[in-house]
Amino acid sequence: GPSNTGKSYLAMLVYALHQCFSPSSVKLPRHRRPYWFIFSGAMAEPLLKDRVLCERIGNWTASGDRSESAPPDDVANALRSALEQVAGGDRVLADEMSRCFGVDALSDLVRQGSSSAHAVVAVQIPKEAGEAHTRYRIELGSESLQVSGEFGAFPKVSDDKDREEFSDFEDTPFLLRLLLDRMFRSLIQPLVRRAYYLPAARTGVMHSHQVVVSTLIQSATAAGLRPSVKVPLLSGVLADFLDGLIGMSQPPHTSSRTLADTLEQNLLPGAVRLNRSETGYPSFVYRPANWDSDLPLMRTSSMVSELAPVVLYLRYLVEPGDLLIIEEPESHLHPALQTAFARELARLVHSGVRVLLTTHSEWILEALANLVRLSELPEERREGIPGADVALTPDQVGAWLFRPDSDGAGSAVEEIPLDTEAGSFPVGFGEVTEALYNEWARISNRIEAAKADQND
Repeated sequence: GPSNTGKSYLAMLVYALHQCFSPSSVKLPRHRRPYWFIFSGAMAEPLLKDRVLCERIGNWTASGDRSESAPPDDVANALRSALEQVAGGDRVLADEMSRCFGVDALSDLVRQGSSSAHAVVAVQIPKEAGEAHTRYRIELGSESLQVSGEFGAFPKVSDDKDREEFSDFEDTPFLLRLLLDRMFRSLIQPLVRRAYYLPAARTGVMHSHQVVVSTLIQSATAAGLRPSVKVPLLSGVLADFLDGLIGMSQPPHTSSRTLADTLEQNLLPGAVRLNRSETGYPSFVYRPANWDSDLPLMRTSSMVSELAPVVLYLRYLVEPGDLLIIEEPESHLHPALQTAFARELARLVHSGVRVLLTTHSEWILEALANLVRLSELPEERREGIPGADVALTPDQVGAWLFRPDSDGAGSAVEEIPLDTEAGSFPVGFGEVTEALYNEWARISNRIEAAKADQND
């Protein structure tokens, strides 16, 4: 959709939810541990007062009868009530949202100048056919944030390791926290998976990475001598991105290293490399194909700096099952490279990485549309078609259009289906092309009319 309609805001909200409910994607201090870690004790506290219920829970979790692996109704109702009424959960989510958006207060996120300044986000997590859905409602007002939930069917405890842990009824608080943890994490899938956010400013960050690291070191060194030294604050999204780069010191993931190598080979005429400096912080360089020396990223093209963080995150951080959010993947890329990049993103989806994009690119959308259409073609007939090995089924791709409301006071978001006749997701790019053509025709007509007037 058009600019300034909230695409990045929604992507940041998705990221904030993952950061709140999942194991941390980056190393965080204790006070920013996930929502669940902090409040599982508060969930268990009212249940501990009911000894009969505790006994029922203990008997159920220690049971070896797989047919009884779903909790009894009274246990399920008690657990559901605890999961839906978590004191303080709204505060933790509010803090994480403020951090990710880089604001001091939630009121800074609410539309100003409205008598009913609030936003409501409703999330539904589908289950198997015939099972109840899990729903969440997040209401953001100018002064507060409220979270409410409606949990569907409970997962079954069929894993031997889970049963072994649950059978230890000697420590009742531990048992309840463990049980609620298993239930909660299963119910809010996929929010428990790690998320990584590559902001639109990633190219500039890659170019200035070493300067930022040097500034941090100098500021830390000078802090004891000059207490007034202040480091400018970054939004949580940008800070986490930078923190991810700085923390890349572990060996590459074997699970996603192949994905990084393939993307590098298909899109970059060279290789992105990580070097460890004497300070312990990593530095990033690029070696063009057939060169015997490296280039610092600040001296490479913006195309290289645009794709380098994707390669690095896949090589060192992202694993199958994680969510990778990329703002404006088309930035600094020629249209031909945009379509090639779309095919590499489809490869990530096939590997199990979940991908969320915000884009203004007609080429990205058309490339994805082609991959969806390609899935209807038998594999033996796909030879010679770009992306033949990464075709996406319709349920693997979703597109949503953001556009201003008719009153100009906000944005409307609607899911858009694939138009098989037009060969794309209809988002209005054709209207821009048509308007430009009509403008060209008007100009040409007036030129001809002016020439005719001169001849007269």
